[in-house]
Amino acid sequence: MEFPMSSRALCQGMMQTVKGTAVTRPAVVKNRKKTCLEPWVIGLITFISLIVLAVCIGLTVHYVRYNQRKTYNYYSTLSFTSNKLYGDFGREGSKNFTEMSQKIELMVKDAFHKSPLREEFIKSHIIRFSQEEHGVLAHMLLIFKFRSTEDPEAIDKVIQQVLPEKLQDAVGPPKLDPESVEIKKINKTETDNFLNNCCGTRRSKTASQSLRIVGGTQVEEGEWPWQASLQWDGIHRCGATLINSTWLVSAAHCFRTYKDTDRWTVSFGVTINPPKMKRRLRRIFVHEKYKYPSHDYDISVAELSSPVPYTNAVHRICLPDASHEFHPSNEMFVTGFGALQNDGSSQNHLWQVQVDLIDTQTCNEPQSYNGAITPRMLCAGSLKGKRDACQGDSGGPLVSADARDIWYLAGIVSWGDECAQPNKPGVYTRVTAFRDWIHSKTCI
Repeated sequence: MEFPMSSRALCQGMMQTVKGTAVTRPAVVKNRKKTCLEPWVIGLITFISLIVLAVCIGLTVHYVRYNQRKTYNYYSTLSFTSNKLYGDFGREGSKNFTEMSQKIELMVKDAFHKSPLREEFIKSHIIRFSQEEHGVLAHMLLIFKFRSTEDPEAIDKVIQQVLPEKLQDAVGPPKLDPESVEIKKINKTETDNFLNNCCGTRRSKTASQSLRIVGGTQVEEGEWPWQASLQWDGIHRCGATLINSTWLVSAAHCFRTYKDTDRWTVSFGVTINPPKMKRRLRRIFVHEKYKYPSHDYDISVAELSSPVPYTNAVHRICLPDASHEFHPSNEMFVTGFGALQNDGSSQNHLWQVQVDLIDTQTCNEPQSYNGAITPRMLCAGSLKGKRDACQGDSGGPLVSADARDIWYLAGIVSWGDECAQPNKPGVYTRVTAFRDWIHSKTCI
Protein backbone atom coordinates (compact mmCIF):
# COMPACT_ATOMS: atom_id res chain seq x y z
CA MET A 1 0.00 0.00 0.00
CA GLU A 2 1.22 3.49 -0.88
CA PHE A 3 1.02 6.37 1.60
CA PRO A 4 0.98 10.09 0.78
CA MET A 5 4.22 11.95 1.02
CA SER A 6 4.88 13.85 4.20
CA SER A 7 4.63 17.63 3.96
CA ARG A 8 8.36 17.92 4.18
CA ALA A 9 8.87 15.44 1.35
CA LEU A 10 6.21 17.30 -0.64
CA CYS A 11 8.09 20.58 -0.18
CA GLN A 12 11.34 18.95 -1.19
CA GLY A 13 9.64 17.56 -4.26
CA MET A 14 8.33 21.00 -5.16
CA MET A 15 11.77 22.53 -4.73
CA GLN A 16 13.20 19.97 -7.11
CA THR A 17 10.54 20.38 -9.79
CA VAL A 18 9.91 24.17 -9.54
CA LYS A 19 13.27 25.83 -9.60
CA GLY A 20 12.09 29.40 -9.34
CA THR A 21 10.25 28.67 -6.15
CA ALA A 22 13.15 26.73 -4.61
CA VAL A 23 15.56 29.60 -5.20
CA THR A 24 13.46 32.50 -4.05
CA ARG A 25 11.66 31.12 -0.99
CA PRO A 26 14.65 31.35 1.46
CA ALA A 27 15.17 34.99 0.44
CA VAL A 28 11.57 35.90 1.42
CA VAL A 29 12.00 34.41 4.85
CA LYS A 30 15.25 36.30 5.30
CA ASN A 31 13.66 39.66 4.37
CA ARG A 32 10.79 39.19 6.85
CA LYS A 33 13.29 38.86 9.65
CA LYS A 34 14.93 42.11 8.62
CA THR A 35 11.62 44.07 8.61
CA CYS A 36 10.66 43.09 12.17
CA LEU A 37 10.50 46.22 14.33
CA GLU A 38 12.27 46.53 17.62
CA PRO A 39 9.99 46.98 20.65
CA TRP A 40 11.22 50.54 21.27
CA VAL A 41 10.30 51.52 17.69
CA ILE A 42 6.78 50.13 18.13
CA GLY A 43 6.47 52.07 21.37
CA LEU A 44 7.61 55.30 19.70
CA ILE A 45 5.11 54.90 16.86
CA THR A 46 2.31 54.23 19.34
CA PHE A 47 3.28 57.29 21.40
CA ILE A 48 3.32 59.56 18.31
CA SER A 49 -0.02 58.14 17.15
CA LEU A 50 -1.60 58.92 20.53
CA ILE A 51 -0.27 62.49 20.39
CA VAL A 52 -1.72 62.98 16.88
CA LEU A 53 -5.05 61.51 17.99
CA ALA A 54 -5.16 63.79 21.05
CA VAL A 55 -4.42 66.85 18.89
CA CYS A 56 -7.18 65.88 16.43
CA ILE A 57 -9.70 65.40 19.24
CA GLY A 58 -8.70 68.72 20.77
CA LEU A 59 -9.07 70.56 17.47
CA THR A 60 -12.45 68.91 16.86
CA VAL A 61 -13.74 69.85 20.33
CA HIS A 62 -12.47 73.40 19.86
CA TYR A 63 -14.09 73.67 16.42
CA VAL A 64 -17.43 72.32 17.66
CA ARG A 65 -17.35 74.56 20.73
CA TYR A 66 -16.37 77.62 18.73
CA ASN A 67 -19.01 77.02 16.05
CA GLN A 68 -21.77 75.85 18.38
CA ARG A 69 -24.56 78.38 18.26
CA LYS A 70 -26.80 79.50 21.09
CA THR A 71 -30.28 80.98 20.60
CA TYR A 72 -30.92 84.49 21.89
CA ASN A 73 -34.53 85.71 22.16
CA TYR A 74 -35.67 89.33 22.47
CA TYR A 75 -39.00 91.07 23.00
CA SER A 76 -39.25 94.31 21.03
CA THR A 77 -41.78 97.09 20.44
CA LEU A 78 -41.86 99.47 17.52
CA SER A 79 -44.21 102.41 16.80
CA PHE A 80 -45.62 103.03 13.33
CA THR A 81 -48.39 104.84 11.51
CA SER A 82 -50.51 103.47 8.68
CA ASN A 83 -53.11 104.62 6.21
CA LYS A 84 -55.25 101.77 7.56
CA LEU A 85 -57.29 102.16 10.72
CA TYR A 86 -56.22 100.05 13.69
CA GLY A 87 -59.54 98.21 13.54
CA ASP A 88 -58.65 97.00 10.04
CA PHE A 89 -55.65 94.98 11.17
CA GLY A 90 -55.84 94.82 14.97
CA ARG A 91 -57.69 91.49 15.02
CA GLU A 92 -55.34 88.53 15.23
CA GLY A 93 -55.62 86.04 12.41
CA SER A 94 -57.36 88.43 10.03
CA LYS A 95 -56.09 88.99 6.48
CA ASN A 96 -55.12 92.57 7.32
CA PHE A 97 -53.27 91.42 10.46
CA THR A 98 -51.26 88.99 8.35
CA GLU A 99 -50.45 91.56 5.69
CA MET A 100 -49.36 94.21 8.22
CA SER A 101 -47.28 91.65 10.13
CA GLN A 102 -45.56 90.54 6.92
CA LYS A 103 -44.67 94.11 5.97
CA ILE A 104 -43.10 94.94 9.33
CA GLU A 105 -41.32 91.59 9.64
CA LEU A 106 -39.83 92.10 6.17
CA MET A 107 -38.60 95.60 7.10
CA VAL A 108 -36.94 94.25 10.23
CA LYS A 109 -35.41 91.36 8.28
CA ASP A 110 -34.01 93.73 5.67
CA ALA A 111 -32.58 95.97 8.41
CA PHE A 112 -30.62 93.12 9.98
CA HIS A 113 -29.55 91.70 6.62
CA LYS A 114 -27.90 95.06 5.85
CA SER A 115 -26.03 94.92 9.15
CA PRO A 116 -23.12 92.90 10.59
CA LEU A 117 -25.77 90.63 12.18
CA ARG A 118 -27.09 89.22 8.89
CA GLU A 119 -25.66 85.76 9.63
CA GLU A 120 -26.91 85.69 13.22
CA PHE A 121 -30.46 86.97 12.61
CA ILE A 122 -33.01 84.13 12.34
CA LYS A 123 -36.43 85.77 12.26
CA SER A 124 -38.80 88.39 13.62
CA HIS A 125 -42.35 87.47 14.57
CA ILE A 126 -45.22 89.90 15.27
CA ILE A 127 -47.26 88.66 18.20
CA ARG A 128 -49.79 91.50 18.47
CA PHE A 129 -50.57 95.16 17.82
CA SER A 130 -51.76 97.72 20.34
CA GLN A 131 -53.15 101.19 19.73
CA GLU A 132 -51.37 104.34 20.88
CA GLU A 133 -52.46 107.96 20.93
CA HIS A 134 -50.44 108.88 17.84
CA GLY A 135 -50.09 105.53 16.12
CA VAL A 136 -49.82 101.81 16.67
CA LEU A 137 -47.31 99.71 18.59
CA ALA A 138 -46.07 96.46 17.07
CA HIS A 139 -45.05 93.83 19.62
CA MET A 140 -42.60 91.30 18.19
CA LEU A 141 -40.09 88.62 18.98
CA LEU A 142 -36.55 88.75 17.59
CA ILE A 143 -34.59 85.49 17.37
CA PHE A 144 -30.82 85.20 16.80
CA LYS A 145 -28.16 82.50 16.91
CA PHE A 146 -24.66 83.46 18.09
CA ARG A 147 -21.55 81.41 18.73
CA SER A 148 -21.49 80.23 22.33
CA THR A 149 -18.11 81.93 22.79
CA GLU A 150 -19.55 85.40 22.07
CA ASP A 151 -19.89 87.90 24.94
CA PRO A 152 -23.64 88.20 25.81
CA GLU A 153 -23.29 91.84 26.90
CA ALA A 154 -21.59 92.75 23.63
CA ILE A 155 -24.34 90.96 21.71
CA ASP A 156 -27.07 92.91 23.51
CA LYS A 157 -25.30 96.19 22.85
CA VAL A 158 -24.95 95.53 19.11
CA ILE A 159 -28.59 94.47 18.71
CA GLN A 160 -29.78 97.57 20.57
CA GLN A 161 -27.78 99.77 18.19
CA VAL A 162 -28.33 98.03 14.86
CA LEU A 163 -32.13 97.95 14.55
CA PRO A 164 -32.88 101.68 15.12
CA GLU A 165 -29.95 102.64 12.90
CA LYS A 166 -30.84 100.41 9.95
CA LEU A 167 -34.59 101.11 10.14
CA GLN A 168 -33.85 104.71 9.20
CA ASP A 169 -33.78 103.53 5.58
CA ALA A 170 -36.98 101.48 5.77
CA VAL A 171 -39.57 102.45 3.14
CA GLY A 172 -43.25 102.13 4.05
CA PRO A 173 -46.13 102.00 4.29
CA PRO A 174 -46.40 101.54 7.18
CA LYS A 175 -44.18 104.39 8.35
CA LEU A 176 -41.91 103.18 11.14
CA ASP A 177 -40.45 105.31 13.93
CA PRO A 178 -36.91 103.92 14.42
CA GLU A 179 -36.36 106.02 17.54
CA SER A 180 -39.25 104.22 19.28
CA VAL A 181 -37.57 100.80 19.17
CA GLU A 182 -37.25 99.10 22.54
CA ILE A 183 -35.58 95.71 22.89
CA LYS A 184 -35.42 93.45 25.94
CA LYS A 185 -33.74 90.06 26.23
CA ILE A 186 -36.04 87.23 27.33
CA ASN A 187 -35.52 83.54 28.11
CA LYS A 188 -36.91 80.48 26.32
CA THR A 189 -39.84 80.08 28.71
CA GLU A 190 -40.96 83.66 28.12
CA THR A 191 -40.57 83.19 24.36
CA ASP A 192 -42.66 80.01 24.43
CA ASN A 193 -45.37 81.77 26.46
CA PHE A 194 -45.59 84.59 23.91
CA LEU A 195 -45.78 82.17 20.96
CA ASN A 196 -48.25 79.83 22.66
CA ASN A 197 -50.63 82.73 23.22
CA CYS A 198 -50.63 83.44 19.50
CA CYS A 199 -53.04 81.39 17.41
CA GLY A 200 -51.76 78.95 14.82
CA THR A 201 -48.16 78.53 15.99
CA ARG A 202 -46.62 75.09 16.24
CA ARG A 203 -43.32 73.30 16.64
CA SER A 204 -41.22 73.68 13.52
CA LYS A 205 -41.20 70.30 11.84
CA THR A 206 -40.44 69.26 8.30
CA ALA A 207 -43.53 67.20 7.71
CA SER A 208 -42.87 64.38 5.30
CA GLN A 209 -45.70 63.30 3.04
CA SER A 210 -47.18 60.00 4.14
CA LEU A 211 -49.45 57.69 2.22
CA ARG A 212 -52.51 58.40 4.37
CA ILE A 213 -53.75 58.28 7.93
CA VAL A 214 -54.61 54.75 6.86
CA GLY A 215 -50.97 53.71 7.25
CA GLY A 216 -49.62 57.27 7.68
CA THR A 217 -47.20 58.84 10.13
CA GLN A 218 -47.47 59.40 13.84
CA VAL A 219 -47.27 62.89 15.29
CA GLU A 220 -44.78 64.22 17.83
CA GLU A 221 -45.83 66.33 20.81
CA GLY A 222 -46.47 69.96 19.87
CA GLU A 223 -46.81 69.43 16.10
CA TRP A 224 -50.59 69.92 16.05
CA PRO A 225 -51.33 71.40 19.50
CA TRP A 226 -54.99 72.28 18.77
CA GLN A 227 -56.09 68.66 18.19
CA ALA A 228 -58.53 67.25 20.75
CA SER A 229 -60.23 63.88 21.26
CA LEU A 230 -63.94 63.77 22.11
CA GLN A 231 -64.76 60.74 24.24
CA TRP A 232 -68.20 59.37 25.15
CA ASP A 233 -68.07 57.36 28.38
CA GLY A 234 -64.29 57.34 28.05
CA ILE A 235 -64.25 55.95 24.48
CA HIS A 236 -62.90 58.06 21.61
CA ARG A 237 -65.64 58.95 19.14
CA CYS A 238 -64.56 62.10 17.29
CA GLY A 239 -61.89 64.71 16.86
CA ALA A 240 -62.21 68.43 17.60
CA THR A 241 -60.16 71.62 17.29
CA LEU A 242 -59.29 74.12 20.02
CA ILE A 243 -60.14 77.68 18.86
CA ASN A 244 -59.58 79.42 22.20
CA SER A 245 -59.02 78.38 25.80
CA THR A 246 -62.67 77.33 26.30
CA TRP A 247 -64.18 76.51 22.89
CA LEU A 248 -63.89 73.62 20.44
CA VAL A 249 -65.12 73.24 16.86
CA SER A 250 -66.27 69.81 15.70
CA ALA A 251 -68.79 68.09 13.41
CA ALA A 252 -72.53 68.17 14.10
CA HIS A 253 -72.93 64.44 13.45
CA CYS A 254 -70.61 63.67 16.38
CA PHE A 255 -73.39 64.82 18.74
CA ARG A 256 -76.38 63.50 16.76
CA THR A 257 -77.40 60.91 19.35
CA TYR A 258 -74.89 61.80 22.07
CA LYS A 259 -76.08 65.02 23.69
CA ASP A 260 -75.56 64.49 27.43
CA THR A 261 -72.61 66.75 28.33
CA ASP A 262 -71.98 64.81 31.56
CA ARG A 263 -70.92 61.75 29.56
CA TRP A 264 -68.47 63.61 27.32
CA THR A 265 -64.82 64.19 28.13
CA VAL A 266 -62.13 65.92 26.07
CA SER A 267 -58.42 65.09 26.05
CA PHE A 268 -55.49 67.01 24.57
CA GLY A 269 -52.03 65.86 23.50
CA VAL A 270 -50.72 63.31 21.00
CA THR A 271 -52.02 60.35 23.01
CA ILE A 272 -55.50 59.73 24.37
CA ASN A 273 -54.03 57.73 27.24
CA PRO A 274 -52.22 59.29 28.94
CA PRO A 275 -53.54 62.74 27.96
CA LYS A 276 -51.68 66.03 28.38
CA MET A 277 -54.89 67.62 29.71
CA LYS A 278 -58.46 66.56 30.22
CA ARG A 279 -61.72 68.50 30.48
CA ARG A 280 -65.47 67.95 30.52
CA LEU A 281 -68.02 69.74 28.35
CA ARG A 282 -70.30 72.46 29.67
CA ARG A 283 -72.54 72.92 26.62
CA ILE A 284 -72.86 71.96 22.97
CA PHE A 285 -74.25 73.90 20.01
CA VAL A 286 -75.14 71.95 16.86
CA HIS A 287 -75.95 73.99 13.76
CA GLU A 288 -79.68 74.56 13.55
CA LYS A 289 -79.85 73.53 9.88
CA TYR A 290 -78.09 70.21 10.30
CA LYS A 291 -80.56 67.42 9.50
CA TYR A 292 -79.44 63.79 9.44
CA PRO A 293 -78.93 61.94 7.09
CA SER A 294 -77.86 65.00 5.09
CA HIS A 295 -74.20 65.98 5.47
CA ASP A 296 -74.85 69.69 4.95
CA TYR A 297 -74.27 72.15 7.82
CA ASP A 298 -72.16 69.53 9.59
CA ILE A 299 -70.66 71.79 12.26
CA SER A 300 -70.86 72.20 16.03
CA VAL A 301 -69.11 74.10 18.80
CA ALA A 302 -68.62 72.90 22.37
CA GLU A 303 -67.64 74.81 25.49
CA LEU A 304 -65.18 73.27 27.95
CA SER A 305 -65.99 73.01 31.66
CA SER A 306 -62.94 75.18 32.43
CA PRO A 307 -60.24 76.92 30.34
CA VAL A 308 -57.09 75.08 29.29
CA PRO A 309 -53.76 76.85 29.89
CA TYR A 310 -51.71 77.28 26.73
CA THR A 311 -48.50 75.28 26.55
CA ASN A 312 -46.12 74.06 23.83
CA ALA A 313 -48.29 70.94 23.55
CA VAL A 314 -51.77 72.52 23.81
CA HIS A 315 -52.89 75.79 22.27
CA ARG A 316 -55.32 77.20 19.71
CA ILE A 317 -55.48 77.40 15.95
CA CYS A 318 -56.42 80.53 13.98
CA LEU A 319 -59.90 80.86 12.52
CA PRO A 320 -59.94 82.28 8.97
CA ASP A 321 -62.00 85.28 7.95
CA ALA A 322 -65.14 84.51 5.95
CA SER A 323 -63.36 86.04 2.94
CA HIS A 324 -60.22 83.89 3.38
CA GLU A 325 -59.47 81.75 0.31
CA PHE A 326 -57.60 78.46 0.35
CA HIS A 327 -55.98 77.42 -2.91
CA PRO A 328 -55.02 74.03 -4.42
CA SER A 329 -51.36 75.05 -4.12
CA ASN A 330 -51.66 75.42 -0.33
CA GLU A 331 -50.08 72.72 1.82
CA MET A 332 -52.82 71.04 3.87
CA PHE A 333 -52.84 68.44 6.60
CA VAL A 334 -55.56 66.42 8.28
CA THR A 335 -54.96 64.82 11.68
CA GLY A 336 -56.85 62.40 13.86
CA PHE A 337 -57.03 59.38 16.14
CA GLY A 338 -59.18 57.46 13.64
CA ALA A 339 -58.87 54.06 12.03
CA LEU A 340 -55.89 53.03 9.92
CA GLN A 341 -58.21 51.24 7.47
CA ASN A 342 -61.88 51.27 6.58
CA ASP A 343 -64.02 49.92 9.44
CA GLY A 344 -60.89 49.67 11.62
CA SER A 345 -60.41 50.75 15.24
CA SER A 346 -59.41 54.16 16.55
CA GLN A 347 -55.80 54.75 17.60
CA ASN A 348 -54.34 55.89 20.90
CA HIS A 349 -51.69 57.99 19.12
CA LEU A 350 -52.36 60.97 16.83
CA TRP A 351 -51.67 60.51 13.09
CA GLN A 352 -51.24 62.98 10.24
CA VAL A 353 -51.44 63.05 6.46
CA GLN A 354 -50.77 65.71 3.84
CA VAL A 355 -53.67 66.15 1.40
CA ASP A 356 -54.44 68.22 -1.68
CA LEU A 357 -57.36 70.63 -1.95
CA ILE A 358 -59.64 69.48 -4.78
CA ASP A 359 -61.96 71.99 -6.46
CA THR A 360 -65.71 71.52 -6.04
CA GLN A 361 -66.38 71.06 -9.76
CA THR A 362 -63.99 68.11 -9.95
CA CYS A 363 -65.35 66.66 -6.72
CA ASN A 364 -68.90 66.86 -8.09
CA GLU A 365 -68.07 64.85 -11.23
CA PRO A 366 -70.18 61.68 -11.72
CA GLN A 367 -67.25 59.39 -10.91
CA SER A 368 -66.70 61.23 -7.62
CA TYR A 369 -69.67 62.57 -5.63
CA ASN A 370 -72.04 63.35 -8.51
CA GLY A 371 -73.24 66.77 -7.37
CA ALA A 372 -73.44 66.05 -3.62
CA ILE A 373 -70.86 68.71 -2.67
CA THR A 374 -72.56 71.95 -1.56
CA PRO A 375 -70.99 75.42 -1.17
CA ARG A 376 -70.60 74.65 2.54
CA MET A 377 -68.28 71.71 1.84
CA LEU A 378 -64.79 71.26 0.41
CA CYS A 379 -62.89 68.21 -0.79
CA ALA A 380 -59.32 67.25 0.07
CA GLY A 381 -57.23 64.14 -0.40
CA SER A 382 -56.12 62.53 -3.64
CA LEU A 383 -58.11 61.39 -6.66
CA LYS A 384 -55.75 58.39 -6.77
CA GLY A 385 -56.81 57.40 -3.28
CA LYS A 386 -54.34 56.36 -0.57
CA ARG A 387 -54.42 59.70 1.35
CA ASP A 388 -57.49 60.34 3.47
CA ALA A 389 -59.09 60.60 6.87
CA CYS A 390 -61.12 57.65 8.13
CA GLN A 391 -63.66 56.60 10.77
CA GLY A 392 -62.94 58.21 14.12
CA ASP A 393 -61.34 61.29 12.50
CA SER A 394 -64.74 63.01 12.16
CA GLY A 395 -64.85 66.49 13.66
CA GLY A 396 -61.08 66.86 13.47
CA PRO A 397 -59.13 69.61 11.71
CA LEU A 398 -58.06 70.15 8.13
CA VAL A 399 -55.43 72.89 8.37
CA SER A 400 -53.33 75.11 6.12
CA ALA A 401 -50.56 77.66 6.78
CA ASP A 402 -50.16 81.21 5.47
CA ALA A 403 -46.96 82.85 4.26
CA ARG A 404 -45.90 83.52 7.88
CA ASP A 405 -46.25 79.81 8.75
CA ILE A 406 -49.33 80.52 10.87
CA TRP A 407 -51.91 77.72 10.67
CA TYR A 408 -55.63 78.15 9.99
CA LEU A 409 -58.61 75.83 10.29
CA ALA A 410 -59.79 75.25 6.72
CA GLY A 411 -62.15 72.34 7.23
CA ILE A 412 -63.77 69.88 9.62
CA VAL A 413 -63.68 66.15 8.83
CA SER A 414 -67.25 65.36 7.80
CA TRP A 415 -67.87 62.43 5.45
CA GLY A 416 -66.65 60.40 2.49
CA ASP A 417 -67.18 57.16 0.57
CA GLU A 418 -65.19 54.66 2.69
CA CYS A 419 -61.52 55.66 3.18
CA ALA A 420 -58.79 56.52 0.67
CA GLN A 421 -60.66 55.18 -2.37
CA PRO A 422 -59.82 56.46 -5.90
CA ASN A 423 -62.03 59.40 -6.98
CA LYS A 424 -63.51 59.53 -3.46
CA PRO A 425 -61.57 62.17 -1.52
CA GLY A 426 -62.52 63.23 1.98
CA VAL A 427 -65.31 65.79 2.32
CA TYR A 428 -64.95 68.56 4.92
CA THR A 429 -67.18 71.26 6.35
CA ARG A 430 -65.95 74.57 4.87
CA VAL A 431 -65.09 76.72 7.92
CA THR A 432 -65.15 80.05 6.08
CA ALA A 433 -68.83 79.45 5.25
CA PHE A 434 -69.61 79.27 8.99
CA ARG A 435 -67.34 82.01 10.31
CA ASP A 436 -70.26 84.24 11.30
CA TRP A 437 -72.13 81.32 12.87
CA ILE A 438 -69.09 80.40 15.01
CA HIS A 439 -68.83 84.03 16.15
CA SER A 440 -72.54 84.11 17.05
CA LYS A 441 -72.11 81.17 19.43
CA THR A 442 -68.64 81.79 20.85
CA CYS A 443 -67.93 85.53 20.28
CA ILE A 444 -64.62 84.51 18.69
